[in-house]
Amino acid sequence: MHTITIAIVEDDVELAEELVFYLQYQGMVVTYFENGVQLDAWLADNHCDVLILDLNLQGEDGLTISKRLSMRDDLRIIMLTARTLPDDRINGFDCGADVYLHKPVNFAELVSVIRRLVKRLPETTMQHWELHAKKAFLISPKNEKIKLTTNENKFLQRLSNGQSHYVTRVELENSLWGTSDIHTAHRLELLVSRLRLKLKITQIDLIQTYWRMGYGLTVYLKKY
Repeated sequence: MHTITIAIVEDDVELAEELVFYLQYQGMVVTYFENGVQLDAWLADNHCDVLILDLNLQGEDGLTISKRLSMRDDLRIIMLTARTLPDDRINGFDCGADVYLHKPVNFAELVSVIRRLVKRLPETTMQHWELHAKKAFLISPKNEKIKLTTNENKFLQRLSNGQSHYVTRVELENSLWGTSDIHTAHRLELLVSRLRLKLKITQIDLIQTYWRMGYGLTVYLKKY
């Protein structure tokens, strides 16, 4: 099953955090930015299925961002804004929006819209990675080999065995160290940080952080 990837550009931090939390809970991979400069830097090495744009942003506004990204066939754009006049909606669509939604938005409706838009995207194939658990290394789709420490190997095995889209922090800490407390929480964050740094050579972040909940995978990981 294709994991939906979302980028949000929103300068209202409280709203952005609520959106990230809810969409992650729905099993989506979500990244949040405050402006177009941050978004462009991320898009240079990453991809998203749906871009959720505020219009009133510091620097480049949402209309301009939408206009220059709307020609991409692999991206759908949702404008999420407090501008509610008919002329605003027309301008939004003229600048490339697929959907124009008003604030405050119903989160369940937003999820429904996202899933409908993703069905209109060109067929994509989720990246397949290999985890060779017995020998403790990863193989990327480009045949890059990444050696893993014992705990990195256990961590990825636990994620690959997950029955839902993420594994809770408590479950991961118990699997790795047999207990869950403030010390293991810190050790888990360090492990994830070091593993992400190690995987940076692949230009793909396999690990999705589900804010305040746990971690999941952004790719298909076949275990050997």
